[in-house]
Amino acid sequence: MILKHLRRAGENLFDRLKVRDLALSSEAIGHWLKTDFGRYLLRQERRILRDKCSNLPGYRMLRLGLSEDSETLDCFNHIHCFSMHPSERKAGHGAISDYMELPLMSETLDAVLLHHALEFSTSPKAVLAEASRVVMPGGHMVLCMLNPYGPMGLIKFPMQLFSKQPQYRFHNLRISRLIDWLSLLNFHVVQIEHGAYNPPVDVPGWVEHNNLWERACKKIRFPLGNVYMIHAVKRVPRGTKTVSSPWQRVANNGYPASSGIKQAPHINQTSLEGPALRLSRASLLSQVSKQKTSDQKKRQ
Repeated sequence: MILKHLRRAGENLFDRLKVRDLALSSEAIGHWLKTDFGRYLLRQERRILRDKCSNLPGYRMLRLGLSEDSETLDCFNHIHCFSMHPSERKAGHGAISDYMELPLMSETLDAVLLHHALEFSTSPKAVLAEASRVVMPGGHMVLCMLNPYGPMGLIKFPMQLFSKQPQYRFHNLRISRLIDWLSLLNFHVVQIEHGAYNPPVDVPGWVEHNNLWERACKKIRFPLGNVYMIHAVKRVPRGTKTVSSPWQRVANNGYPASSGIKQAPHINQTSLEGPALRLSRASLLSQVSKQKTSDQKKRQ
């Protein structure tokens, strides 16, 4: 009996630490984002996106997120902006799709926004690889993530033990780890931004107030905020120009030899000077001498 209770307690603990599928947890996380602290996070993220990524080039923009925050897409100036969602919700989305199997052709989008779609998914590597597949060479990818070293990330583990709230069941993804994954997917990171430094408490007067701590952290760009943003650009592949081998040019003396003609053996240059060649030289010298004499007579 004791072993069964211990095993059951261990399974319950492991279940609390386990990250659920996006299709199951997106609705509960969406309700959390409507709280005071959730609205504070979204507002700070929209400010960063509007200041740093609003003028990205291109025409087609895709957002993969957990909430129905349509204002996030308004931060970009692309002509065609649409979003996908892992489960059916009330708000209108472009499609309902699993983020690990997007119904899009490869290299068709100019920009992709992963709005907390990595840390709350069961396989962040698969989601990131699938998102990089649909980005064309030279396109942009923007990642909005929860910082494991921020206030939200530091209280994650004790909150998982003593509560079942879905917002604390996410992967701790460090910036250096994501940079390594992006480099393997042929992306180059161009900028990293941090934000939302207030602690995760649902007090409207606290989270909405731009206090001294918030202003100081923004000024020095303190890297321990609740969220961070990574902006990466997909590298453009460049081919290698083929050049003929130098020994082939030397063998042919700079000219391509015909396939049906065999090269003659080496002959001494003096043996090529036959009677016809000596006659042509003599006639040329005589013409030159006649031209000189005629020029002298004209001058006289």
